[in-house]
This record gives sequence, C-alpha cells and structure tokens, in this order.
Amino acid sequence: MVSQPEIKSLPPVFDRSILLRQAMDDKALEDEVLGLFLQQLAELAAKDWASLDLNFEMHTLKGSAAVMGALELEAIGRNWHEFGIDLQGRVIHAISAFQAAAA
Repeated sequence: MVSQPEIKSLPPVFDRSILLRQAMDDKALEDEVLGLFLQQLAELAAKDWASLDLNFEMHTLKGSAAVMGALELEAIGRNWHEFGIDLQGRVIHAISAFQAAAA
C-alpha cells in the first residue's frame, strides 16, 4: 500500500491586518484591492481545470493570496503538489471560505 504524503494543517483563512498593512490603512484602497482579488478568485474557480497550467496558476495564487492576507489560499498555492487530485476541491473550498471571511 502506498502511503499518501501528510498534508500539514492549514493556517487561518484570512488575516485582515495583512491586507490593511498592504493598503497603508486606506479603507478605500483596501476595498478596491479586495474586490480585484475576489474577481481573480472567481475567475480561477470558473476555469477549466483540466487545461490549466497549474504551476503558473498556483504561483500566481500564492503571491496574490500572501499580499491579501488569504493565508489558507497562500498555503495551498505554496504546497499545491501535496494535494494531488484534491487540489481543485481544496482551492474551491478555500475560495468560498475566504469570500465568507472577507464579507
């Protein structure tokens, strides 16, 4: 029997203080950047995952999520190889959790 790699526990979904720091405590800028990130996430979720360049998409997700304070999404983007066939489901679930946390 082949053992599956152990997937580390994921960090919190969202640390708004990171986003606030990136936006220099400017609420209007925070809202604008958050809206753009939510749009990016919706576009990623809607893509045909069978044809994605996962290396590119996960690298992009990792960087964007880190800047936004989307810690769970950043961890998934950083460790995406560990999720195997569960990657799409994990990303979609984390996107939903982030959307709820950011609301």
